[in-house]
Amino acid sequence: MADLLIITHEHIGPRMAGPGIRAWEIARALARSGWEVRLATPYAETFGEGSLSVVDFTWEDPVSLERWLESARAVMTTGPVLSRVVHWLRKPLDHPTIVDLYYVPEIEIVLLSHTQKPFFLIDLLIEETLVYLRNGDFFLYATERQRDFWLGALWMAGRLNDRMLAVDPERWMAWVPMGIPDDPPHRGKRVLKGVVPGIQPEDKVVLWMGGIWEWTDPITLGEAMERILVHHPEVRLVFGAAQHYDERVVPPMSRASQFLRWCQEKGWLGRYVFFLDWVPYEQRGLYLLEADVGISLHDHPLESRYAVRARSLDYLWASLPCVLSAGDELADLLRAYGLARVVPPRNPCAVADALLSWLENPPSREQLAQQTLPLRDRLRWSAVVRPIESFLREPRTAPDASYARRKISHWIGLRVENDRLRMENEGLRVENDRLRAESAALLAYLEAARRGRIVRTLNRIYQIWGRKFL
Repeated sequence: MADLLIITHEHIGPRMAGPGIRAWEIARALARSGWEVRLATPYAETFGEGSLSVVDFTWEDPVSLERWLESARAVMTTGPVLSRVVHWLRKPLDHPTIVDLYYVPEIEIVLLSHTQKPFFLIDLLIEETLVYLRNGDFFLYATERQRDFWLGALWMAGRLNDRMLAVDPERWMAWVPMGIPDDPPHRGKRVLKGVVPGIQPEDKVVLWMGGIWEWTDPITLGEAMERILVHHPEVRLVFGAAQHYDERVVPPMSRASQFLRWCQEKGWLGRYVFFLDWVPYEQRGLYLLEADVGISLHDHPLESRYAVRARSLDYLWASLPCVLSAGDELADLLRAYGLARVVPPRNPCAVADALLSWLENPPSREQLAQQTLPLRDRLRWSAVVRPIESFLREPRTAPDASYARRKISHWIGLRVENDRLRMENEGLRVENDRLRAESAALLAYLEAARRGRIVRTLNRIYQIWGRKFL
């Protein structure tokens, strides 16, 4: 029997994106504290370690996940994954359930959507959000802004009621930020300078960890590079990737293709701009330690307000000076500790000036490590998982769980009935189409027969008799 089953939709293995990294690191930190943890994923590429086991399931077969649910005392997952599981199983989870609200995926989904019916999409997102907020017993947020956002959402879901407010809020909501490994990265073999064709040992590397998403702003960085290269032609811009490594998980982004075309038109690819094929998670420290400056630029104010930049935390982990767009809490925090220059969105001059301030006057990594030590201690994975450990010592459903889950059961019943009616309507439509086609064929046959030679002969005979056949 596992103390906790963590369910993720992302890959767990050599290459991982933000949600997968968070699920893996939380699971690993809990296992190192002695908890029995299972991490379930459709893309299991490792077996786990110690009391952490990585298990697989498929979305096509509910039984493949139910077996892991049956042997778990508590469950943890992100909101959208929980909604998908509930809809898939056609019932709410009755386990004590931790809902990880560390990011606001609904904003990202709307930004990624190219649908012709955006309001239909928003209505659907609201339905799915209500489902996972009503199935949760313990909610995790990563920033204070997120806490306010999700408290408003919980109010709309009916969860801020007299039963919930009568108990200590820490029993059902806690701050669990995105974390960093307990141990600092270690230097090893070179992976960039003198290794990647086009990057010389003496060059300066500006590193953009991760990929290019719809809310990121690589064009502004490109325009800033035009200014930088005038005075420093030895600067190279390296991206961890252009797109997510699996289109089944994250679709291709138009911003990435736009920036690639922009670089191609300037002849920069392989000369000043380089794309890696998604840095392996366990090797990312080598890239961070070899880079001179880290960078991450974003230009959507609403996404930025609630965002958690996992890659910016990599810069903190490696004490890498960085340039970040203003707007998110982490950027402000890293600026307060002297690790980041924060720039206004869509301002290439400000980006160029900030990068040059680091490149021309490089700070000591040791000094940055010393001044950010208090922040790094707060954000170590072994520290940030403590609220989860407190919940696991006494896993329990929320005071209003029976009421909230009945709401989900009612919603599921409506969805099932809607699906049944839709299938019936589809069957009627198919039958109507069949009858219409048969009628058209019969009319065509009669018309052809009326015009045919046999009918003309019969009509001639009937005319002699004074009647008409057709």
